[in-house]
This record gives sequence, C-alpha cells and structure tokens, in this order.
Amino acid sequence: MPELTPCEDASAWDAFVSRARDSSLLQAWAWGSLKSRYGWQVSRYFWTESGRPIAAAAVLRRGLPGGLALTYAPRGPILDGRLDQWPNFWLALRERLASDGGAVLKVDPEWTTDVERAVLTETGAHRSRHPIQHQATMLVDISGGDQALMRFKESTRRNIRAGARQGLTVEASEATAAMDTFYELLSETAAREHFTIRSRGYYQDLLSLFRERGQVAVYLARHQDRVLAGAVMLFYGPKLVYLYGGTRSDAKDLKPGYLLHWKAIEDAQRRGCTTYDMWGIPLDPQPGQRGYGYFVFKSRFNGRMVRFIGLYDLAVNRAAALTIRLAERFARAGQPEFV
Repeated sequence: MPELTPCEDASAWDAFVSRARDSSLLQAWAWGSLKSRYGWQVSRYFWTESGRPIAAAAVLRRGLPGGLALTYAPRGPILDGRLDQWPNFWLALRERLASDGGAVLKVDPEWTTDVERAVLTETGAHRSRHPIQHQATMLVDISGGDQALMRFKESTRRNIRAGARQGLTVEASEATAAMDTFYELLSETAAREHFTIRSRGYYQDLLSLFRERGQVAVYLARHQDRVLAGAVMLFYGPKLVYLYGGTRSDAKDLKPGYLLHWKAIEDAQRRGCTTYDMWGIPLDPQPGQRGYGYFVFKSRFNGRMVRFIGLYDLAVNRAAALTIRLAERFARAGQPEFV
C-alpha cells in the first residue's frame, strides 16, 4: 500500500516532479522556497510505493482567522499519469492537512481532459469561481535543433534573422545586476500596459533560489549597448518556461523579442529541453481584449494552445463551507500567484 512521505530532499523532489507528465514549474522545489519568503509555509509530500515516489504535491499554507488555514497546491497534484492513485493519496493528504488546521485545499493541476477533471470531482472537489493561475498556455515543440526554427511562422523566422542583421545582441545571465536591469524594463512595461508587478526583492529572490538549482537565466536584448527587451526564463526538466518579459516602448521597430526568444530556445535545447511553455494566454483571445497582444506574439511561434481544467476546492474540514467562501474572497482580491 502506498504511503504519504514528507520530502526534505530538493534533488529527489525535482528529479521526480520535473520529469512527470503533468509537471509544472509551480511545483518546483525553488518555487515553494520562494513562496515561503512571502507569507506561505510550504510542505512537500511524496506518495511512495516501495520507497519510490509515484505522485507528489507541494502544498502552501496560509493562516485564516480562527486557527484554520487555507492550503494551496499550485499546479498540483502531480500524478504522472497515475490517476488511479489520487483517491488514496487525497485521503492520506487530507488527514495530514487536517492535523495542521487545514480547512480547504485548492488545486489547479496542469490537466486538460474530462477524465482528469472527474478524478477530482469524484473525490469531492468543487469548481472555484475565481482562478488563481492563468487558465491557458501556449506550448511550442522546440525539439530537433534548427528544425524548431523551421516550424515557426515565416514572419517569425524573418524577424529573428532581421534582428541579427540589424545588430541586436542577446545575453543570458544569472547575475543580480541583470535582474536589476530587467526589473526596470518590467516596471516600464507594467506602467504602460497596466498590470501589477511585485517588489524588486521578489524577483531577486526568485533568481537566487532558482540559480541554486541551475534553473534560471535572465535574457537581455541590446542594440548599440541599449537594453531594449528582457525576459526571465526557467529551465525545468524537459521544459523551457517563459515567466516574465518586458520591452522598451520605443523598441517596436526592431522587434527584439523574436531574437531574444530564439536565443533562449537554443540554450534550452542544449540543456535537453524539448517543449517551450510560453505561459499565460487568454482563454478566448479576441481583438481588443486584455492580453490579446501577447497572445498574438506567442502564437507566432506556432505552438498549440492548451486549456487547463481550472481551480478546484477540496474540503479538508467537513464544516468548511464558510472558510471556502473566505478562500474565494482571498483568491479574488489577491494577485495571481505566478506574478
């Protein structure tokens, strides 16, 4: 009979989670460590069979009034195709969370099918009205070296080549100074596009923690020594993940983003990555809609749009109806956790 086992080994954790079929960066060891610096407690659990992990969940905990707690497994659980394991895994996990005052567990795994959705609902999960993470992404096949380039739209290939001819350069760095430079770009972009960002310290902490795991790089595109665009890229198992990006307002003509993303893809290929997760896009992208612009940019890499099943609540405490409503209010008022 499998058993619930707390994990304290970062390498063992990432070795399993990063290679699982439903792997997510938000279940990475470093992501939990980052959140532990910003108001959450993190616990990581393996579901083990004969001492070997077959499923996992990194759970964040935040206190609620009355001694109870909201718990959240961002983009978890990780079942690696073993959907049959969830009912018993959940029973054991629920018992552990209840002993720590848990009221509700929020889950939003990178699952896409009705069969996967049923695995949750059959164990009592209810759909939450207010998602925390993005609900769709663009996945790009970057396998095959230069063959990946040939799968992009022709206009994308043209923009990549034009950027190189016009003297654009792209560098990848793990340095604190590179993140400082990127933060200035991000701040300018956020003011222009009207989205919320976190403090400079948050991004520096992210860099530091993922750098310890060898999983991060800051990319900066320059023209004549002036930084025009930047991106924070994460490398997690077979995935390259585009987490944050920023561009100067006057960089439109040179289109630096195309060469920047291609350089990141080339680096990811050398690391053995085969998929590029371009991160959040609108569920139903329409002209004029917020987010449509970056949907158009991401679609030019000829990926496939993937829609996730959404956020679900699992009651840890049977009398947690009020707490669930409080949790929904929290999710509605708060910024998405990936920001």
